[in-house]
Amino acid sequence: MPITNWLAIAGLLLWLGFEIALRRRAAADGPDDRGGDRGSTLLLVAAYNVAIVLIVVLGLLGVGWLPVEVRWVGVGMMAAGLGLRAWGMITLGAYYTRTLHVTGGQHVVTSGPYRMIRHPGYAGSLLVWTGCCVGCGNWMAFAVVGALMLVAYGWRIRSEELLLVDRFGDEYATYRGHTARLVPFVY
Repeated sequence: MPITNWLAIAGLLLWLGFEIALRRRAAADGPDDRGGDRGSTLLLVAAYNVAIVLIVVLGLLGVGWLPVEVRWVGVGMMAAGLGLRAWGMITLGAYYTRTLHVTGGQHVVTSGPYRMIRHPGYAGSLLVWTGCCVGCGNWMAFAVVGALMLVAYGWRIRSEELLLVDRFGDEYATYRGHTARLVPFVY
């Protein structure tokens, strides 16, 4: 197995470590706001499980192979995604949790990666998952997992933004008006 596959697996495990750390912090912060979540956490967990199955099955079937040289692009995507996610986590500090809820005293953060995009953690996760597919050398997994994650994260973003507009009103609406969701100046 090429080293890019091992690095892709390691990157996905590191991403999982972020998720476990966030789960503990979210549990310590208090109950989830299930009304604001709108089922997005369960949808994301289901998408992650389907993605893993797709990556493994398509790899075993040997369809959609990419040359080793191209796989390094996927490793780079994963590194960028992990970095972006970590930067978002550090910038939000105690307000960065795995679940959707707003705590007392929370405010709209507009520094760090939040100057340009509203959801750097989600953008980072999308890079990690699609980068893993490329790093493992499968363009077919990249296409299917990419579409799956865009749908799941699209629902999550919609749910989160409804919660934030409800909580912060005009302050968040103004912030939303001059930042992109995931890709600066694009979307």
